[in-house]
Amino acid sequence: MQQSRRSFLAGVAVASQEWVRYQDPATEFDVRRLTSPEHESALAPLPSRCVDRRSRTLLFSAISGEKWAPFVIELSNGQIKPLAVAEDYAPETLTFSPDDRSALFFAGAKLVSIQLTNQHRLELAEIRDGWKRSGPVAATEDGQSLFFVETQGGNSNIRRLRQPKGSPETAVEVRGTAQNVTPNPKRATLLWLNEAGELWVAGFDGAGQRRVETPAGRVLQAMWSPDGQSLQYLLEPAESNQLNAIREQVLDARTDTLIAKTSQFVAFSRNANSSVFVGASRSKASPNILLLLRATRREFTLCEHKAKDPGLAEPFFSANSQRIFFQSDRHGKMAIYMMNVEKLIEKTDS
Repeated sequence: MQQSRRSFLAGVAVASQEWVRYQDPATEFDVRRLTSPEHESALAPLPSRCVDRRSRTLLFSAISGEKWAPFVIELSNGQIKPLAVAEDYAPETLTFSPDDRSALFFAGAKLVSIQLTNQHRLELAEIRDGWKRSGPVAATEDGQSLFFVETQGGNSNIRRLRQPKGSPETAVEVRGTAQNVTPNPKRATLLWLNEAGELWVAGFDGAGQRRVETPAGRVLQAMWSPDGQSLQYLLEPAESNQLNAIREQVLDARTDTLIAKTSQFVAFSRNANSSVFVGASRSKASPNILLLLRATRREFTLCEHKAKDPGLAEPFFSANSQRIFFQSDRHGKMAIYMMNVEKLIEKTDS
């Protein structure tokens, strides 16, 4: 950690007073802006886990001075605290450890863990010489493994770090890019996307690597169902006059079905039991954050996002399904927003 803590804190002196509540112009629902649009803030993309399982704390990144740095927001009162000072910090890699006690991220070539209570730093792994890191960090739900991607010469290695002590090993070798690598919550299987929007799966040991056959078009996002038996994904159809749709494919049977067509979602996520989806629409007339009820296939507008790039809105649920988070540059620079939805969605187990 090269930068002094004193100079770091000076760059974020106003952070603890940034929480602003306003009524959304489209729906009149209350929206809370958690960070100031005067300086850049960002959430790490899925499958990173930015909110703890108790739904009390959020991890995010912001520019302090001229550098990105990690922060913590206490969701009970909006208090923001700097988490650590790290040289060559990579904001897209920030995520909670499986036990919620630490934050994980890459600083340069090193994967590090920072305890939230005492700021104790532990180096977990390092990128190999001649390779480059790519994308976020993903942990298995049982806390036994961490996954990240190294690239070289246009190809990718999905690397596995066994916990609590171990050395990185190559789990899967991939031709081309491997993006948003996500471990299955119930079985030793990984999913990822490539640059062409194709969906792939393989075992933790690389066995059974295959492209998932999906309808014609481009997969924009994909995630596992809560029981790990199927893949849920957002498809942009090949035909330009068709609506983007959320679809599901059972992993073993390879049966593919429509969950619902959307009002042109370009980013989405599910709640804990997959009964409700949240999405960001790319519609220029209605640039909104919406809920989609699976049972009825009906959408419900929550608020406007008005992000210049709707794909970066990255909406997602808290673990208990009672809050929605997203990001937008609608008020200036990219900032982070939150909505309480406990009156609209039943609470789920964290």
